[in-house]
Amino acid sequence: MGVFFKSYDTTVSKVDYQVRLSDEPLDPEWDRFVSSMPVGHHVQTSLWGQVKRVLGYRTMRVIVSDHGRIVAGGQFLIRKLLPFVSIAYISKGPLFLTWDPSLVRMFIEELTRVARANHFLLIALQPANNERKFQALLADHGFRQSWLELAPTATILHDLSQGTPEILKQMKRQTRQNVRRSEREGITTREGNEADLPIFYQMYVTTSERQGFTPYPEVYFRRMWQVFSEQDAISLILAEYQGAPVSALLLITFGNTVIPKTLGWSGEEGKRRPNDAVFWAAIQWAKTHGYHYFDMEGINREGAEQILSGGSLPEELRSTPDFFKLGYGGCVTLMPQSYHFVPSPLWRWPYHQVFGLEGRNPAIQGAVERYRRRFG
Repeated sequence: MGVFFKSYDTTVSKVDYQVRLSDEPLDPEWDRFVSSMPVGHHVQTSLWGQVKRVLGYRTMRVIVSDHGRIVAGGQFLIRKLLPFVSIAYISKGPLFLTWDPSLVRMFIEELTRVARANHFLLIALQPANNERKFQALLADHGFRQSWLELAPTATILHDLSQGTPEILKQMKRQTRQNVRRSEREGITTREGNEADLPIFYQMYVTTSERQGFTPYPEVYFRRMWQVFSEQDAISLILAEYQGAPVSALLLITFGNTVIPKTLGWSGEEGKRRPNDAVFWAAIQWAKTHGYHYFDMEGINREGAEQILSGGSLPEELRSTPDFFKLGYGGCVTLMPQSYHFVPSPLWRWPYHQVFGLEGRNPAIQGAVERYRRRFG
């Protein structure tokens, strides 16, 4: 363990388990464990930690082993607010090799101990997909559910094991028409490479100006490409008109899933539907390369719940990217919401009044979303 974290008996034994902390920038053993898990996600890898360091985050992993074999763990991303105050979050974790309630309870206790030892103002935790049983134990250890999202809590999954005609059939008619129109109007697509990153980034910045959010720095995407290309886990799909790029989609691959991470659109040739073309090309790319799922990387949870209950997308969401994503069909899927632990009793009550489910406030939600977009 490095010197960033306060030292305290980091190797302990409880029953037959050994617990240790790791803040190594690259941790291949941990990454192999994450990739071996059905609910493993790229944001839990040390590779993602290296990317987030560009934005000022540090990483730490709480790893549990049984006779040298990793059986559980979770990676924190940590941001320092003041010299002795930090916040930490675990997104899409922790991960458990087998369901052992004693192991889970021990792990949660370790999280709270780490928080107090390192003066974390807050631990925010968004469990891995399908980890329902884990959520039930969090409340017993002082974790409270929150409306804050560390990662999307609803998404659309496309099953790529189906044939292309079946995937097309699931699309809304308008989306199919838009895809075909892009072909008729001369939009072509191709797979890009690292040399195309500046083109992608310029279109991404243009998109941020149009939509009113603060873009990540270019070095963030360069680092992402550098780290994930070594694992053959990143790709770039471009849509062009008469040889000029007009839209680009950055993809991250992990396990059996492809995620469209970031879209950049120049704002030009909109009537030719380049964004429809680039997403359809990405889905085809994922299928051709043998992936099972294409994950649309998030939609509004309330809209997803309304759709799953038999309704339609609320009117206020019809001008958002959700409407565009839903046009491709797929399965609307809910994932666990986030939980927070505040170690200090002094801050616990006011924090939950503001950020707990009972304190949900549109103005505060908007401010938090702006902060999240700015600092990632």
